[in-house]
Amino acid sequence: MSAGHAHEELHHLVDRLSSDQARRLLRLVKTDPELADVSGEDDKPVRRRLSIAGIGASGEGNLSERVEDLLAERFNRSV
Repeated sequence: MSAGHAHEELHHLVDRLSSDQARRLLRLVKTDPELADVSGEDDKPVRRRLSIAGIGASGEGNLSERVEDLLAERFNRSV
């Protein structure tokens, strides 16, 4: 399928969508990382939040400062 043909077919399909379907498709396009750059949202940066942020809270202070000791304990080695 050529790019021109795909473009025409897409236009034809979009023209046949109901208002609700068009809003849903627009929402999908705006949230798709590969399509977001052409959706007209140039002035709004996409911000993503890591769903894992904060999961490693152990209550034992800054673990990154103790990483060598913790790894040594885990693998029964001396530092």
